[in-house]
Amino acid sequence: MRVSEVVTNTDARPPLVSRRRFMGGAVGLAALGSFAAACQGDTSPAASTSAASPSPIGIETGGSGAGASPSATAGAGPDPQLLAQRYQGLKPFAPAPAPPSVKPITLSADHPQVFSKVPISDKVVFVTLDDGIEKDPAFIQMVKDFQIPLTLSLADTLIRDDYAYFEKLNQTGFVTIQNHTVNHPLNMPSLSAQRQLDEIAGQQQKLQKEYGTTPYLFRAPGGNYNAATVNAVKQAGLKGMMMWKESMEIHDMQYQTASHQLQPGDIILAHFRGPAQLKGETMVQMMINLYKHIQAQGFTVADITKYV
Repeated sequence: MRVSEVVTNTDARPPLVSRRRFMGGAVGLAALGSFAAACQGDTSPAASTSAASPSPIGIETGGSGAGASPSATAGAGPDPQLLAQRYQGLKPFAPAPAPPSVKPITLSADHPQVFSKVPISDKVVFVTLDDGIEKDPAFIQMVKDFQIPLTLSLADTLIRDDYAYFEKLNQTGFVTIQNHTVNHPLNMPSLSAQRQLDEIAGQQQKLQKEYGTTPYLFRAPGGNYNAATVNAVKQAGLKGMMMWKESMEIHDMQYQTASHQLQPGDIILAHFRGPAQLKGETMVQMMINLYKHIQAQGFTVADITKYV
């Protein structure tokens, strides 16, 4: 894929996010509230018929063994009764099929690839969560309860007030952490090549320091990138730029295809969001809605790091 100008819309990545959704807030922390609200607006008809809030969850606030639910005990799979009670009748996800012996997408640090789905035929999708504004303890318990893989693309400016929250998520064993820049600049293509490199390479260093992990995937804030971004990804040692095919709103998903259906290998984008950005809903409720969409269409969730 030749990238010579700001990418606007190709089959390899989603359309640029609209100003209404992403440009409502500044990059600085002082403007996070308005930024998050603009990122996660929901104008669908379903927004007026919100489902009831999930049952109260016993939140674990201590170490990895303190107050763990039955579904989070070592060696135990998700507890169907517990999930149904806590999460509005949801069932455990079917186990994902074994990933291919050869990854469908082969990434290279010499030539970072831009991708928004994985070419497979199994009814598998990949759930990714961006930025880090909301830090809901109940979501940590939800991750333990469902035991499905999630990919987190984290921006330092949005997580530095509580690094420990994402360490607790990391310790569940069900998440992988990837790069989303230091300061979450939505105008990446307008930055100099050096500034873009600083944003990406700087976040590599911060994630290594805080979580002992070296990301190999980059997600550009707002999906906005140009040739300088791809080159900065290469210089920073990352191997691919991960985009998406669907994005989760409060109750519904936005699809890029006219069929408005999930397809095998699709990457789904969601965000760390709370009541301030979700019109009073919690992040757990948003994820319940997302999981309902996935299960209703007969899909399960797999770990994208096993496929790319």
